This record gives sequence, C-alpha cells and structure tokens, in this order.
Amino acid sequence: MGAAQAAMTVVVPFYNEADNVAPLARALAAFVSEEGAVRPLDFVFVDDGSTDDTRTRLEEAARGLPATVVAHPENRGLTAALLTGSNAARGDLIGWLDADLTYEPALLGALARACDQGADVALASCYHRDGAVEGVPGWRLLLSRGASLGHRLTSGRRIATFTSMVRVQRRAVLARCTPARGGFAGVTEMLLRALRAGFTVVEIPAVLRRRRAGASKMRVLRVAAAHLGLMTANLAGRLRPR
Repeated sequence: MGAAQAAMTVVVPFYNEADNVAPLARALAAFVSEEGAVRPLDFVFVDDGSTDDTRTRLEEAARGLPATVVAHPENRGLTAALLTGSNAARGDLIGWLDADLTYEPALLGALARACDQGADVALASCYHRDGAVEGVPGWRLLLSRGASLGHRLTSGRRIATFTSMVRVQRRAVLARCTPARGGFAGVTEMLLRALRAGFTVVEIPAVLRRRRAGASKMRVLRVAAAHLGLMTANLAGRLRPR
C-alpha cells in the first residue's frame, strides 16, 4: 500500500437517536475496516441535548470505535452540533454524516477521495443524475427539491443537491465559511459561502433512503422560511466568506 491519504474526522450529530446508535456503530465499524486501511480515521459523536438514553449508548459505542463523545447540555440544533464536532476534529478532512443511516457511511470514502483529488468540498447528492431516492416521505422530497431549485436559480450554480448535510470538506473551508444561521439551513449557508469564496465543490451521486428508526427533527415551515431568507441574503451579496 502507498502512503496514507489525508486523515479524516467524521462528525455525527445525535438528538434523541437512541435506537439508531447500535446499527450506526456497526456500519461505522465496517467503514473503519475498509477506509482505515487508506487513511487515519476517527469520529466525533455529538449528543445535542438528547432527552432519551442516546448519550449512554454513544458512550458504549465509542468504546468499540476510534471515537470521542462531546455533548451539549441542551438542544442547540443541527448546525451548532456539527460545528461543535468540527471544532473537536483532528483530521485535515472533516466529514459530516447523519445519525439515521439515510446515507451509508461507506459513501464517505468516495467523498474523501474526491477531496484527495483536489476538491475542497465533496457533497453526497441524491438529486445528481446518477443518484437516487428510496422510500423517503414525499414532504421531505418536496422541501429539499424545492430548496435546491431555489438555491440553484438564485446562486447561478449548477448544484443538484444544495440541502445535503453529508459531505467531506477541507478544514480551511470551515474556517472561512462558518455559517451565521443555525438549524438545517446552516449547512446550506456554509455551502453557499464556500461557492462564493471560490472553493472547488463537487457532487458525488448517492442513494438517500428512509431513516432506520425514530422521527425526523425537521420542522417544515421553519426550514422553508429559513431557506427563503438564505436565498434573499445570497442575492443581496450577504454571504461572503469570512
């Protein structure tokens, strides 16, 4: 085997996802057995103020993985959890992954390789012409497709999936493109700031599936309003890099 590729830390946020911890841990262990032969790899699990026993199960899962657990004393939302985990990351590449296995962890390997080859941000893209969606509720697709279309029109960028949280990015991208918004819209804001900064963004086709267990934390009207505000801010030139 040749020289190892850039080290990667994968950040996984959790909020009341107790039933998903064990299946995710098994999938991550399989991912480590493959990708760990290519690059140094570790995980940061962020418990975002869960009120179930997510934290206890995460502590148990972390003992079998190269993982650390950090926690918010109260729920602060998706973007805040991702930033907390990213600040604790050690790798030159920082990956983000959902806790609900809607995307398979193995996808992170393809995203990291895109960064090895020169990309600054590699996005998991279910709306890519070679991507797919399986069993996802129609309301979620309507929201994410509509938001992606709106961002495509207002940004002028030919990105198929603006709303994907699952990605791998270079540490320098986060340093310059930290979002001001929280919640679900914050991950799209970071992408828009990265595009304005001139970072190279690529999409890797992926399959988005129905979550394994639990309920989505998304509030449709709130998220839709946040994306509309984000489009307005981008049109007005208020999403410059830091």
